[in-house]
Amino acid sequence: MTTDVKRTLEKQQYRMHGDHAAVKRVELHCHTKMSDMDGITDAAVLVKRAYEWGQPAIAITDHGVVQSFPEANHAMEAIDADYRKKYQKEHPDASKEELKKVSAPFKVIYGMEAYLVDDQKGIVANSKGQSLDQSYVVFDLETTGFSPVVDRIIEIGAVRVEKGQITDRFSTFVNPQIPIPFKIENLTGISDDMVMSAPFIEDVLSDFLEFCEGSVLVAHNAGFDMSFIEQNCERQGMKREFTSADTVAMARFLLPGLNRFKLDTVAKALGVSLDNHHRAVDDAACTAEIFVRFVKMLKDRGIEDLDVLNEKGSFSEDTIRKMPTYHAIILATGETGRVNLYRLVSETHLNYYNRRPRLAKSLYMKYHEGLLIGSACEAGELYQALLRGAPKQEITRLVEFYDYLEIQPIGNNAFMIRKEDVSAVSSEEDLKEINRKIVKLGEKFHKPVVATCDVHFIDPQDEVYRRIIMSGKGFDDADNQAPLYFRTTDEMLEEFSYLGSGKAEEVVVTNPRKIAEMVDKISPIRAGKFPPVIENSDTDLRNICYNLFVNCAFFLIFR
Repeated sequence: MTTDVKRTLEKQQYRMHGDHAAVKRVELHCHTKMSDMDGITDAAVLVKRAYEWGQPAIAITDHGVVQSFPEANHAMEAIDADYRKKYQKEHPDASKEELKKVSAPFKVIYGMEAYLVDDQKGIVANSKGQSLDQSYVVFDLETTGFSPVVDRIIEIGAVRVEKGQITDRFSTFVNPQIPIPFKIENLTGISDDMVMSAPFIEDVLSDFLEFCEGSVLVAHNAGFDMSFIEQNCERQGMKREFTSADTVAMARFLLPGLNRFKLDTVAKALGVSLDNHHRAVDDAACTAEIFVRFVKMLKDRGIEDLDVLNEKGSFSEDTIRKMPTYHAIILATGETGRVNLYRLVSETHLNYYNRRPRLAKSLYMKYHEGLLIGSACEAGELYQALLRGAPKQEITRLVEFYDYLEIQPIGNNAFMIRKEDVSAVSSEEDLKEINRKIVKLGEKFHKPVVATCDVHFIDPQDEVYRRIIMSGKGFDDADNQAPLYFRTTDEMLEEFSYLGSGKAEEVVVTNPRKIAEMVDKISPIRAGKFPPVIENSDTDLRNICYNLFVNCAFFLIFR
């Protein structure tokens, strides 16, 4: 038997004997079978395992639903009943009233992993009330990839718009000083030969900023293009404050009938021609034509400046149903939180459902009393913002929204190393560095950072069952299952040892236990039976039955 096989068997046997840490962790991110076509473990099995390992709590956080709560509660009640029996044996003189108050030193934390929609970000970033008649520069970039941190600009195209008219143009290639990936060359048609003699970004950026002087910047999916401009300004030590407008957000507001808002889709809806798509100057010209038409549509609605646009362009239910979603963990801390959690589940399914139940940030803030919200996994907006190199002010805005931040084992996100379109991640060290950044953000903004497993199955060998599910859903990497199993405290401390022993102890044990201590031991269902109360129902039912009897008797007698 090889050494690796022996080690695997030893680890499995060690796990079967429990969590051996003196102070044990709490898992705050756990999926059951009720996470549709994703989790594979019964809630009762997870609750029982956490209790048997001596961990003080476990959180149940299925995707957008709470159907596993009754099963988790039954498991908790069975644990309390067994604990009460042991207590009674040790305290034979205990009264019934005393026994009723006895419960196991363990609790289930009830929550969910929500599909969060950021409806608090306006159509215009950093608006200063500029008039729609002032100068605007509509621009587009072509780049070597999606990350402004590691990728480079290869083309800038821009069009100046004044009083609804196109007045000037700017276009240039940029030498990225790195090879253009084959995928990008196929998409844009821009090759290494075409940019080899072009100026470097250090020379181009100042010319572009001079072209934009005094103007509001406009782009289709402005967050992406602005992140590259701001990142390059930072690299060159240029301090600039930009106002930027996003024509994607404008399209959601002005063209609610569309289901998608890609540039070619919006152009077709408005009858704007788009030649040489994915070339910066052509995309910028098309976006400028779209923007000019949008300005006219806004003025027809009585909107004359950017502040009013942000105010009146607030997102409707229909818009929210079409916006991108991010994962976020929501935990109920008590009875008020339990009720508000159920409200959110109802609202997201009844009013905001489109392929998944979407939770607008504004809705969460309306019912956030008694709830805690965490930044979740790589599908969370904070992690995604770090991946794409979002500017500091954007990172600050996101961090301040959450009550705690989350990091996960490297294996959970190793799939990004294999993906060609995640250029910010090429090694395990890159994944560790993102976790370090989240830890530093927690320190800077005084937010607890917790390490979670994102549990989808209970033991490592159970990945085979999730592999089958993922294959059935068409995932081409289903055989490369992430290690989303329920780990012991020692396993997690070893996993995060690269943070240093003290910080690993903090994120694995101390902070999750602090979060758990903030949560009351509650039942997801109130005690008692709650039949519906309908006024005069007893009298109405009696009359219905009496009339039915009389009619039947009449029919039998006189038929």
